Order: sequence, then structure tokens, then C-alpha cells
Amino acid sequence: MKGYVCRHMTHDAKERWSAEIAVHLKERFGLYVREVLPIDKGWLNVKWKMETDHGPLFVKYYHPERYKLNTRPERRSAIEKTLQLQHGLNAAGIPCPKVYLYKEQFIQETPSDLFYTVLDWVDGHTAQAGCLNAVQMYELGVATGRMHKWLRSVPPLDEPAWKPDKDIYLREWQSNWEKAKDAGDKTVMEWLRRSKDIVKSMDFRMFDSCPTGWLHWDLWVDNILVHRHGLAGIVDFNRMTMAYPEIDVARAVLSGALRDGQMRMETARSFMDGYCEHSEVSQGMLPRAMRMLYLIESIWWLRTEVRAESELRGLLGRFVEEMHWIEDNWAALPEQLDFV
Repeated sequence: MKGYVCRHMTHDAKERWSAEIAVHLKERFGLYVREVLPIDKGWLNVKWKMETDHGPLFVKYYHPERYKLNTRPERRSAIEKTLQLQHGLNAAGIPCPKVYLYKEQFIQETPSDLFYTVLDWVDGHTAQAGCLNAVQMYELGVATGRMHKWLRSVPPLDEPAWKPDKDIYLREWQSNWEKAKDAGDKTVMEWLRRSKDIVKSMDFRMFDSCPTGWLHWDLWVDNILVHRHGLAGIVDFNRMTMAYPEIDVARAVLSGALRDGQMRMETARSFMDGYCEHSEVSQGMLPRAMRMLYLIESIWWLRTEVRAESELRGLLGRFVEEMHWIEDNWAALPEQLDFV
């Protein structure tokens, strides 16, 4: 009964929030909301498709338990920055939703301190991981190449948000190892033995020539909207930051073209063909990017907590599968994925 009450209260709260935001949209933008359709996606995110007299909109409410925008002004500034960049990308013709601006602010605030943002609605759907077709991947490659080209004009941060660092990796690895050991999780311990051997054998000088810049940072199938004949748009720029743009390339290829443990090479090549039209690709870039992605994500996914939850959430299992594919093909990556 308690769980029912909590869910009921949450439902009622969401209805109150959407009603208040609908009134605010009328006052601030002159948009009359006719219908509100909740979107159940994301941890503590509250999202709606709002049908208005000027067409459908995507509205996202920043949940205070996750974002704490009232007490963390630097976090609000960081989100404003990503929304500003997304707005600029849209204006430049890159397929992503336009963000609504009011008095130089992309995050709106109601009288009762509800923080939300408003974007154009993109008609499209997500595909299953590994199931993008060649045309969709080509158009995604074109859009990603154009996005990276435009982002090169954005002033960089003082330091990349992340750098390849063997010592840091091994410290984080040790934490994952201790948790797996404490849990008696022999499966994850075996995963970690392999990942440690791989990383310890790496020559980190391969990353010295990697160009830094702004990137989407979360370019996987849930943030790629498609239709039957191609790409509808790229969404969810929340994690956008400055690091290494080739991370986006590896993440998109892995997410869109790896199916049933096999890389669909022609589909991966389609992405790279589109990307090369707008952004330069040096020889060996994609294999190197896959290894860089492994350094980032193997720490996230090869953990006992993830294995415990992956039976309930197939999504986590997919990320583990991707890490294992990179491991299994580690030595062959330069030959398999060098499409230049």
C-alpha cells in the first residue's frame, strides 16, 4: 500500500508541475497548451510532450533531487551553456531541437521555483542498439561531422573534462575490484582481471595527438531519433562538454552498428563516410577512439553493481557486451576499423 501511495503522490505531483508549467508557457511565450503527454524516461527526469496551438513541444523539468539548481548556481550555468550550444547548432542547420530563449535564459523558472526548459518536438523514434541501417548511419555521420565542425569555433575550457590517464584508471579499477571481491562476484573479478591486463599493456602515447574540443558525449541510440529513411535528429545534450570529439564517433559506431556480438562493417563504414564529409579523420582514428572509449566506459560498466542490475535492465547488459566486444577485438581493431 505504501508503494502505491508513493506512486500516486508522484503522479499527482507531476500533474501539478505540468499544469503550472503550462500556465507559465502561456504567460512567457504565448503558447496555449491543449494536451500534456508524459514521457517516462530517465532517472528523476520529468518530461512531457505538450501539444500547443503552435504545434508540439518537448518540455523537461529539472528535478531538484537530481539537479539542485536552487543551491548549485554553477550547475545551472553549466546546463545553460549546453542549451546555448544546442541552440547554436540548431541555428546552424544541424538536426537537433531548437531551445526556447526568454531574456537570455534557456532555463525557465516558474513563480514557485520549478526549473524547466522548452524545445521543439522532433518527430522520430529510437532504434534498438545495433539496428541502425546504412542510410541512418550515414546521415548520423554527416550530422556528427557537421556538429563537430561547428563546435570547433566554440572557445575551449581551460582543461578537458577527461584525459586518458593510466594511474587514474588503475585507481578507479582498484575500487571496482574491492567491491567485486567483497561481494564474492567472481564473474566481475574475471572481467576486471582482463581489463587490467589490457590497460596496463597500453601505450598511452597513442593519445598525445588526439585533438580536443566540444562534443555531445552521449551519442548512443537512445539520443538518436530516426525515421525509416534516415536521421530525424540528435537529442539530449545534457552531458556536452570539452574533451575529445572522437569519443562521439566511437560511441555512435558501437551503438549503431554492433549487433549480436558482430560489428556490421558496412554500416560502420557508412557512418564514417558521412562524418568525413565535414570533419577530418586521420588514419587510425576510429580504432584509437574505441580504445579511448574503453578507458572511460569499462570503469562505468564492468562493476558488480552493474552486473547485479543488468538482469533487470537490459540496457546495462548492452554496455557490458560492448566493452567485451572491444576487448575481444583489441588487437584487430586497427585492421578492422581503419576506414580511412
